[in-house]
Amino acid sequence: MPLPHFTQLQVAGAPGGPGTNPQEPVYLNLFEVTFVLPTILQAQGRDPILFLQQALSIDLNTTNKTLGVSNQRWKYSTRAFINAGPSETHIEDLAVSFNVNVNNNGSMETWAALRAWYDLAWNSQNGYLHYKADTVGTLIVNQHDKKGLVLRRVTFQNCQLKAVSSPSLTYEGQGILANVTANFVCDYWVDEYIDGTFTIAPPFVAGY
Repeated sequence: MPLPHFTQLQVAGAPGGPGTNPQEPVYLNLFEVTFVLPTILQAQGRDPILFLQQALSIDLNTTNKTLGVSNQRWKYSTRAFINAGPSETHIEDLAVSFNVNVNNNGSMETWAALRAWYDLAWNSQNGYLHYKADTVGTLIVNQHDKKGLVLRRVTFQNCQLKAVSSPSLTYEGQGILANVTANFVCDYWVDEYIDGTFTIAPPFVAGY
């Protein structure tokens, strides 16, 4: 093991010398979420850039499924085996938070657009339902560095919006509606990233 000094650490630029290609940290606020909306929403004139510019957060931990364990027993000893695949292969609850403001026409634009997506699955006001093909969209998450190099891209396919939050109104306090959360269910995802030994994904550059 090297000595516990920065001149010995590869992440600090050694052994090529201090400052020689030091490693960068991963910044959690350098990302963007691009949306491909369902065809019906596109026909309504809903703008996917609105979703991109108002998206606040997304949890990618849903892509790492926890695998189940089975065991065998002989007397008081057990042997553990990882199950052949997870209990489910879809993503049940992909949560995305959005900023919400009122536009010049008096519309809570982001919330209204999310509600329109939700209404495709079930419209509580008129009972309308749509086929799955009419309700699915795509979410593309680009996690990048300071210069825009995409370190990881996750594309969530066949995404249906199953819930969108509404505010709890109160006279107590002087707060604002900071954000709302949309919960999606997705059939599958494509996970691309740059590995240290080989490239799984090409070196994308972030932008829209």
